[in-house]
Amino acid sequence: MSNSTLLQIDKNEARLGMFIHGFGKQWLRSPFAASQFKLSSPAELKALRESSVTTLVIDLSKGVGPTSSTVELPKPIESSTPPGTEATLMKATGMVRSIFSDAASSTRVDQQQVEAVVDVVDQLLYTRPASVLNLTKLKTKDEISFQHSVAVCALVGLFARHLKLDRNLVRLLSIGSLLHDIGKIRIPTAILTKADKLTAHEMAVMQTHPREGYAILVGTKGLPEIVGEICLHHHEKLDGSGYPDGLKDTQVGAAARIVAICDVFDALTSARPYKKGFTPEAAAEMMGTWSGHFDRVLLKQFFDCMGLASPSVPAQTRQMTDEMGGIAQADLHNF
Repeated sequence: MSNSTLLQIDKNEARLGMFIHGFGKQWLRSPFAASQFKLSSPAELKALRESSVTTLVIDLSKGVGPTSSTVELPKPIESSTPPGTEATLMKATGMVRSIFSDAASSTRVDQQQVEAVVDVVDQLLYTRPASVLNLTKLKTKDEISFQHSVAVCALVGLFARHLKLDRNLVRLLSIGSLLHDIGKIRIPTAILTKADKLTAHEMAVMQTHPREGYAILVGTKGLPEIVGEICLHHHEKLDGSGYPDGLKDTQVGAAARIVAICDVFDALTSARPYKKGFTPEAAAEMMGTWSGHFDRVLLKQFFDCMGLASPSVPAQTRQMTDEMGGIAQADLHNF
């Protein structure tokens, strides 16, 4: 550490009275709302021990240091979900449900309602960024589609900020990601909620949702074009095997590439009636092996943002699209 009062320790060395300075790249795994604070309760110590954080940095000038003996794990069981996260998810979910319901009857979305949801998610990102991963764990069976939209919106907002994108572009990406699955309001509920593998016919119906959503969004006055493009292309893959248009390489816009990564990550880490959610680490490993699906440069950046092991990225520079706010090319050094 550059500062002599800072010390990196294993989470199992943590004890009450320590001042936590930070979690390094593992900050998103932290179960706490704050990034710097003094460990002052058995519940906090238990939450830290049970989290996926492996190491942390303490400040010896503001709290106690480690001892040679291991502190006994406290008995009280407390939730490690940052306070307010569930309430925020419930509030945003209700708003998204209303947006989707209104769109089903009016064939357009209420942009003011959409902006309001993005504001709620933004507030979560600014006040409790470490709680974003918890959004993938808190979904309920009846609300999972709406909660998925909220979670993807949060992941995209966090990722876009990590990429240091223009503030207005971050906002557009958040809006687009919130509405990326709105076309599913036109898919039969029996298909959306089916626990077994979809038949070929059912899969064909399911794969119409990007076009259905795009039709709703382009029919909504005032929505920027990029929002519709995200909806239409978030299932495209760089090798051309995606849908609905089978786009390839640079035909897939950068905004859709970003949302596609966050969409799949949330889907993998979320529980479904037919599967348990994967851990973030397992999801990252799986996504890293799917050659041709994602932009490898963006995928590495996403895993860096999430504090996860990064996939290997080809050395060559990847051409990016202009909607990224003037960025013409990107590699690991200049994206």
